[in-house]
Amino acid sequence: MRTISRWVSLLAVALLVMGAGHGSEPSEKKKQEAQLLAPDGVPYDNKSSFDVMQMKALTGNLLQNGSFETGRYWPHGWQATDGLTTFWGGGGTGGKRCLRIYTDVLDAQWKARETEVRAAVDYASRRTRGNPQSLPRNPIPGAPERIPTSPPYYDTVAGLHGVHYRSHYVTCKPGAIYRFSVDARTDAEGEPKVFIKGFFDQKMKTADGYQTVRRDAYRAPIFLDPCDDQWRRYARTFHPSRSKSTLDGKPVKTEHLQVQIYAYWKPGNYYFDNVLLDIVGMEEPEEEKKAEEPGKAEPAKKKETPEPGEDEFPVFDP
Repeated sequence: MRTISRWVSLLAVALLVMGAGHGSEPSEKKKQEAQLLAPDGVPYDNKSSFDVMQMKALTGNLLQNGSFETGRYWPHGWQATDGLTTFWGGGGTGGKRCLRIYTDVLDAQWKARETEVRAAVDYASRRTRGNPQSLPRNPIPGAPERIPTSPPYYDTVAGLHGVHYRSHYVTCKPGAIYRFSVDARTDAEGEPKVFIKGFFDQKMKTADGYQTVRRDAYRAPIFLDPCDDQWRRYARTFHPSRSKSTLDGKPVKTEHLQVQIYAYWKPGNYYFDNVLLDIVGMEEPEEEKKAEEPGKAEPAKKKETPEPGEDEFPVFDP
């Protein structure tokens, strides 16, 4: 009887300890929130990014190859890397590869290389009906040796244009609330950005008839600050359907979305991985303004002739 009583006492103590521990220790989610950690261990840049990533996704990742893991000569679903300012290499927060952008390159050398790479990809795309990576050899010529740079570095790509690295286009769903996130780090003491840009297709008359030109209609930036040699996850939501952009007095609807990763000053290396674009909510698109009553003519509006942006498309900022 004494032995049974002893075991009962020990069991009661154990249950009491377990209950107390269960009540005092925070849940795994509470721990992550307290330390601003994602489930995979990557720290968030701030509480806002943490909160954004707790929202329930209504879709999967709308970007092809957001982890930069697949591809042959460069990541599938992204523009070709040039081997001078953009590289597809090892490392990252998940998988074996990530994107690296290097901005300590003379701007003049980068421009020449950019022209060469675009021409090679365009030619290969025509030959392969849009699948240049199906060729048995990389269609992009080898990168030239980097010309040395020197302080104050204002003639580098970091000091002038910066480097945009673009995803494929994603069809924009009217009324959708989008979420974007990305992991990034740098050894350059700089502050990279990512632009989620919206476009619309405009038919323009030419000497040969009409052609469709894809033009800027919307942009939602995310500033990756702070950014240092530690990987961090940055996130935000955005609402393309709320854009106030107009052309010739008429609303411009965002039809396509594209992610543009952007690194510039200070010169050095910038790393990116785990890029996500999904939908986390829906809202009614804002109604277009009702037509004026008959007999009430609208005042004449000046025709908009915006200057080309870095995409060489006219820019309409919301």
